[in-house]
Amino acid sequence: MTIFGPKSDSSRVNGKESKRHMTSGSLLLTFVGVTLFAWVIVHVGPSAIAHQLKVLRIALPIVLALSLCRLFLQTLSWSAALENEGLDFGAAKLIGIRLASQAMGYLTVFGPVLSEPMKIKLLRSPVEATATATFLDNGVYWFTSALFGIAGCVSISLLKSQRGTSALAFSVIFVLAIVFMARRKSVLASVAGALGRRSPSWLHRGAKIESAIRELRAEKPELVGRMFWLDLACQLLLVSEVAVVLWSLRIPLHLITVLAIEGLTRGVKMMTGFVPARLGADESGAMSAFAASGISPALGLTLALTRRTRDLSWALMGLAWLAWRSQVSKKKQSDSEALFEGGALPCKSLS
Repeated sequence: MTIFGPKSDSSRVNGKESKRHMTSGSLLLTFVGVTLFAWVIVHVGPSAIAHQLKVLRIALPIVLALSLCRLFLQTLSWSAALENEGLDFGAAKLIGIRLASQAMGYLTVFGPVLSEPMKIKLLRSPVEATATATFLDNGVYWFTSALFGIAGCVSISLLKSQRGTSALAFSVIFVLAIVFMARRKSVLASVAGALGRRSPSWLHRGAKIESAIRELRAEKPELVGRMFWLDLACQLLLVSEVAVVLWSLRIPLHLITVLAIEGLTRGVKMMTGFVPARLGADESGAMSAFAASGISPALGLTLALTRRTRDLSWALMGLAWLAWRSQVSKKKQSDSEALFEGGALPCKSLS
């Protein structure tokens, strides 16, 4: 016996409105992202990018290949965390979501504040489990990043640079980040407890997710260890990008010099994440890093523009994936509405 009641009609309408809302949101994100992408290209200057592509016709493909390897390793780490929560996604979908969210974070003033929640939303799965896996993946990645940041700061001091003292002072930030990530007690839970009844609901939800992440880290050391080594390899690939650029510029390679440049540019990147595409910040940071390492600052511009070309390439691919995903969702919505109107879809029935 098939029932056609108000409740069925209401759920159908709500479903249509929800799908329409998700499709409109994806289209809006795509439009904003493409607009910002064009704005970045104009402000960087197509001629400057073209010139760097000629200068680095050998190094740039290698840097892109290293970045592609890093993308696959990051996807493996994220996939492992999701599978632990009972969520199974294809690698292609995870790569598309990562590129799309990173593109929006890179091109806007919001940075990780936008990109990380966007990952969770695009997965369209239970929020709590998805958030736990995603933030665990981010935590392990930033832990390894902080380790290399400290190594970079120490390397600058070993070079007896004028910025050695300030670099060591800056390393305190990386140390505090490691201490925060390594502790077992939830920080948000402590804050919520101190506020008592005045604590907002979003803070309780955040504390619950943070506690779940810290408990998972203690319960699944094998999982965290596997993610740690994958992310450590990602950090080595980032350091290798600097080595490739120095090699292309025919500058003698020294491990301390490479680590010093990577450490300083990484610190600048952390502090300027709110700048759209980090325009100007990447260039000044790379030039300062080269100067601190005893290399001509002008050559630092080569590293910055090489990495900017890499980032813009991935951003373009992420926006293309988001646009394609929006069109697929729009088509599915249209087909679903047509089937509903034609009565072809099965209705709720009683056994």
